[in-house]
Amino acid sequence: MTEMKCVVFWGVVTFFWTLCGGDRDVSCVFSQVCILPCSFQPADGPAVHWTQLAAAEPAVHSYYDGRDRVQHQNQNFRGRTSLFVDWVSSGNASLLLTGVKVQDQGRYVCNCSSSAGTRLAFIRVSVDAPVKTVNLRQAENRLICSSDGIYPEPNLTWSTEPPSELVLQSSTLVQLTEQQLFNISSSLKVPDNDTDLTYVCTVRTRRNHEANRLENPEAAGRAQGMWIVAGVILVSVSTIAVPVFVEKCIKSRKSKRSRQQNIEEEEQAANGLISSQLEEEQVENGPISSQLKEQVENGPISNQLEEEQVENGPISSQLKEQVENGPISSQLKEQVENGPISNQLEEERPENGPISSQLEERSQNGPISSQR
Repeated sequence: MTEMKCVVFWGVVTFFWTLCGGDRDVSCVFSQVCILPCSFQPADGPAVHWTQLAAAEPAVHSYYDGRDRVQHQNQNFRGRTSLFVDWVSSGNASLLLTGVKVQDQGRYVCNCSSSAGTRLAFIRVSVDAPVKTVNLRQAENRLICSSDGIYPEPNLTWSTEPPSELVLQSSTLVQLTEQQLFNISSSLKVPDNDTDLTYVCTVRTRRNHEANRLENPEAAGRAQGMWIVAGVILVSVSTIAVPVFVEKCIKSRKSKRSRQQNIEEEEQAANGLISSQLEEEQVENGPISSQLKEQVENGPISNQLEEEQVENGPISSQLKEQVENGPISSQLKEQVENGPISNQLEEERPENGPISSQLEERSQNGPISSQR
């Protein structure tokens, strides 16, 4: 009974496949975005069902009643499928598949139904992981060529430039990763008489191919040795030259700073000298100085100072004491009373003048009269 159901199912699928005109091939790139095209006659109440044939869980994506239905979706497609919802009513039922995996390859059926009827579209999906880079290196007398992350299984070949009749002895290893991708590597023994040959490693797949070449391995080894020696010399020279250069830069900066400081100090000293000269000129030649000089020399300030110095100064008081109490005072008194000075004064002054009368009063009433 089960076998009968399978026969009926595949018969129906084959019938619709014949009506639709066969599969449509779509090539997707690993880990990229891929669109599986599908269209139908626009009508009311569209329903779209995408399924993957020959899969344990065929449901890929469903849409009906105006929204996505992914409750029974295959776990392999979880979160990676969507429709162009705004365009479904216009008859676009294309499936957008993101993060393409190797497991996504196979046959798909797009089942579109609406009030206008049902239409089936068959899509054959292939997945490719193209060759990105080819690595080629030398290890002693062997060349190692490798490339990773390729699908489907690639092919690796060796050749020479220019072409030669040498029999190239190589061994190739292919490994399958968890993502169902292929890593390939090959080792080639370099003959001893190949001084003028360039070795080429080419990795091919159905989508593309890449190559890498190594010119004259012995010459390359010598050139590599020369580059190593040159690098060592350059490092040595840099180790010596860089500190010397840094020291010179530091010294030059210090000398520049010292010169600038000297210049600033000289400028400050010159400015100070000019300022002092200007101050002296202002004091000596300014109008205030001349006025002060005139007031001191000719004005009342000079006379007052002289009078105060004569009357109140120490010299004036000493003279007064010496005249009144000292020997000079007694001598003068005797000379006035008995000497020629008194006679001269009496002759020169009139008898009734003020000085004579004062002398007479003093002689009669003063201390001189009492002494007599």
